[in-house]
Amino acid sequence: MRRKRRRRKELFSVELRIAGAVPLFIHQIMRKKIVDGLQWCCDKRGLRIYEYSVLPDRILMIANTAWGSLPDVIESLKGFSSKAVMLMLRNGRSNLYTSWMLSVFQEFGPRNKPEGIHIWEEETQLRSVYTQDQIDEAALSILNQSVKSGFVEKPEHYLNCSAHPQNPLQDWIVVATDPWS
Repeated sequence: MRRKRRRRKELFSVELRIAGAVPLFIHQIMRKKIVDGLQWCCDKRGLRIYEYSVLPDRILMIANTAWGSLPDVIESLKGFSSKAVMLMLRNGRSNLYTSWMLSVFQEFGPRNKPEGIHIWEEETQLRSVYTQDQIDEAALSILNQSVKSGFVEKPEHYLNCSAHPQNPLQDWIVVATDPWS
């Protein structure tokens, strides 16, 4: 009799870029909305985040899912956040800091989506990370992105990443980096 092998959940290094490199997440209300979306995906869609950083124009993370497929979860996050952000941009008080974003999103967003409801670049960059060395390298890269960009001197000083002790996703981060657990 053949034994059934347990399927291992692999980890992915994920990069989600805002269309046109718009620095959308410099606005606190936009960061709050994306954090709410990530929390919802963790709670309702089985997203497991191991490390993350929300930069002004992109989100970087090491993640997998407890159930389902990661690309499906990412697509639902992108759909939720696109609709929420576009509603805020259209219905919110227009100012110099946000009024130009709508035209950029229409110009640089995916062509196959209804006009005006997308904020993300069409392609999500997913890269499998298998070994502990690859996981550590990807984690360091994600956490040091805020330092490379000149926002802070140390990753733990950047509030919107998993290195900060009071980060907004603190209760949602999976502590272990063992992808086989």
